[in-house]
Amino acid sequence: MENIVRYINTKNQELLNSDYSFKSLFEIIYNQDDRIFGEYLDNFRIVKVSYKEMKEYILKVASFLSSKIDDEVGSFVGLYLENSLNWIACFWALLMIGYKPVLLNTRLPLNVNNNVINVLGVYTIITSQHSFEEKKEIIIPNTNCFLEDALSFDLYGADRRWGNEIALTTTATSLNYKICVYNGRDITNQVLNAKDIIKRNAMIKEQYQGSLKVLAFLPFYHIFGLIAAYFWFSVFGRTFVFLRNYSSETILKTIERHNVTHVFAVPLLWNSIAREIKKKIYSLPEKEVEKINKWLSRSIKIQNVFPKLGMRFARKIFKEIINQTLGNSIKFLISGGGYISEETLQMINGIGYPLFNGYGATEIGITSVELRKKAKYRLSGSVGRPFNSVKYDIKDDILLVKGSSTCSNIIDSLGNRKDINKEEWFETNDIVSRDAHGYYYINGRMDDVYTSPNGEKYNPDLIEKECLLTTVTNYSILEYNKELILVIQVDNNDNKIVRFKIKNEVDSIVNNLHAKGYPISSIYYTIDPIANVNAIKVSRALLKRNIDSGFVRLMPFNNICSSLDNEEIIDDVDKRVIAIFAEVLGKEMKDIGINSHFIFDLGGTSLDYFTLLMKLKNEFNIDFNFENQSCSSVKEFSNYIIDNTKEVIKNEKI
Repeated sequence: MENIVRYINTKNQELLNSDYSFKSLFEIIYNQDDRIFGEYLDNFRIVKVSYKEMKEYILKVASFLSSKIDDEVGSFVGLYLENSLNWIACFWALLMIGYKPVLLNTRLPLNVNNNVINVLGVYTIITSQHSFEEKKEIIIPNTNCFLEDALSFDLYGADRRWGNEIALTTTATSLNYKICVYNGRDITNQVLNAKDIIKRNAMIKEQYQGSLKVLAFLPFYHIFGLIAAYFWFSVFGRTFVFLRNYSSETILKTIERHNVTHVFAVPLLWNSIAREIKKKIYSLPEKEVEKINKWLSRSIKIQNVFPKLGMRFARKIFKEIINQTLGNSIKFLISGGGYISEETLQMINGIGYPLFNGYGATEIGITSVELRKKAKYRLSGSVGRPFNSVKYDIKDDILLVKGSSTCSNIIDSLGNRKDINKEEWFETNDIVSRDAHGYYYINGRMDDVYTSPNGEKYNPDLIEKECLLTTVTNYSILEYNKELILVIQVDNNDNKIVRFKIKNEVDSIVNNLHAKGYPISSIYYTIDPIANVNAIKVSRALLKRNIDSGFVRLMPFNNICSSLDNEEIIDDVDKRVIAIFAEVLGKEMKDIGINSHFIFDLGGTSLDYFTLLMKLKNEFNIDFNFENQSCSSVKEFSNYIIDNTKEVIKNEKI
């Protein structure tokens, strides 16, 4: 069996003995010939690519691109692809033939990327489709299959002139994007932090069935994905599992099929998983829900005394939930790039997955992760202590960072370039606190702080941490027109029953927020998207601009329902009640008559009837009170549900 610690020490020494350039990083990464670099599915068959095969492919791609690009050596060249073997190949090939790759963010609006391209004077762009007018485009399929055109080239057909800079853009959530330039020394210093991370928590090097596999989920053009999901593990010869697409079904099936051990993602993914777990739990009978909540609490208590034993215990207790989410191969999870809900941390760690919270930014790289083993520290929301390559300080509640692994230059949207002095503090604009033991907590962004009429300051990020809405995906708390509002995005295809379920949950959450003293003045609903379709989080600045420009239309609840007529509700309710009848009775939906008696015609028992009531209650979020009437058929239940929903509508204030 491989001695991982010895191997890591050997590779770490190679880094220390290098000249801290991208050329050296490439040679250190791709001298691990027989190890498996990447895996992907091709027609249900797992394809494995070794580090040797990947190196040879990169060399051929370098020759191929050298024949296509006639830009001046040392200039910036755009890379506009999603994660794939071809992204990796083009990244290294561009550096190898003397260019500076610009890692264009495909999840930003095209106009932002065009601005970046113009600011940097980019002429040639590698892309999977024609997107950039008046630019030279080299079309590379966004797949993991090796490009036939490149395979025909010689391994050493290109001059090795080696560039030593790359450029990334900030995610532009404030609308004022920046371009951050990193050189080989900056990235090498980032990678050297990996050994310190392992010292603090050896769980990060754990394997499943003899392998450590990282899901290539986080975009490599994002600093979190580039450093944590690629460089940290490629230097030590680990395997990357590439996705066919980013649908939730594909992600879960890929993790299961490949036995993925490490997943790094933004809070959006973890919050979504926690929502699904919560939905499944609360669809059970009340006694089962109470039992599960008790075991979640016990699981955390055990993990606080015996961390690893506690996680194994939790996975056995919650085996069914584990099998329905990320599976049993997961060994280490990190959340970063935003503020994660405490309930999400509680839920995911409670069922036995070790989810840690990290911190970084495009300008400074990945600078800390909460790595203490006991669950209580993971649940605290701490982002840990700074890595060896950086230092933290706090001034007026704002986090300051400096160190050898930050970027070397920052270029603003007007083209102004600033060289970064590694001895000067960089002001992050993130609001932080620090405990007595030197651990840091991110509490929001200074740009988003709302000051109430009485002078009290409120942080929307902290308030959003109190919201784990299970019925919607996108929502945001923000200051608008000098008040704090909650904006809820609903699906245009939702019917009135679904929207009332959303409203009931939102009202309950807001009541809790008011009880805690948070001044949410108004709740608005919209059918318009409040975030870019590929965004990793809702940008408050962009949302405000879209509201002002009319791209996002805000409405009170009654208005969001006014376009739905009652006939659609009746038809929908009938179908959903029939489906539940069929589920409880073990019959086909076509065998359920709309006026058939549940017991006398359909053969249900009194116990079946009780189960039916519980499922209908969970589905429609209403209680059944049969003092004045009783229900025994689909039509009677449908009428009861609609009548009670009408009462809610009737009493709703516009």
